[in-house]
Amino acid sequence: MACSTNVLKVFALFSDIIYALFGLVVIGLGVHIVYKFEHFNTAGFVIIGLGVIVVLAALFGSLGAARESSSISKTFVVILIILIVLEILAVGFLWAFQTSLLINVDKTFDQLWNDQPVPIKPGNQSQIASLERWLDCCGNVGPDDYVRPPNSCYNRESDKLNLEGCRQKFLDYIAERWTAFNIVSLVLVGVEIICALLAYVLANSIVNRWRRSKYYQK
Repeated sequence: MACSTNVLKVFALFSDIIYALFGLVVIGLGVHIVYKFEHFNTAGFVIIGLGVIVVLAALFGSLGAARESSSISKTFVVILIILIVLEILAVGFLWAFQTSLLINVDKTFDQLWNDQPVPIKPGNQSQIASLERWLDCCGNVGPDDYVRPPNSCYNRESDKLNLEGCRQKFLDYIAERWTAFNIVSLVLVGVEIICALLAYVLANSIVNRWRRSKYYQK
């Protein structure tokens, strides 16, 4: 029994470490959004908050496993169940309203486009210029949107004019990353289910070992 408890402890600690790493990935994603998309700061900070909760929960679970505490492990299981339910609801909501999300992203692009400093100069440093450099695009629907395309419309490596507009590339980028985020969320839920099962079995094993030690004292 002691051997099986120790094996469960090792597996529980390993799964908690993997869980913590996923939390760090989520935090990194949130920081990336805050850094790259000023108009999506709220979403970025929410994702960072989720990542912090995941890391703290993983540390709590690791503490329960390391100390072989059944009460901490069971509390960890309850926390994971709550997170699993909330994350499944969130992913379902985001998938159901993905079209609305892209409409809002399209409106955000309009805001960025209209907020450009006028007149637009070759050395333009607006957020649209940042998008043009980042996505290798030019203007709203193409370089014809400018009387004279700014420097940001030229590819840094080839020095050729980018012919694709930024609106569609921006929408495609957000849609792809949104799908990736949903997939990561589902993988995270899977890791949480594994962590919860291991923590629950470990907690029961610890209790059973304690009971046997009372009845079979040397």
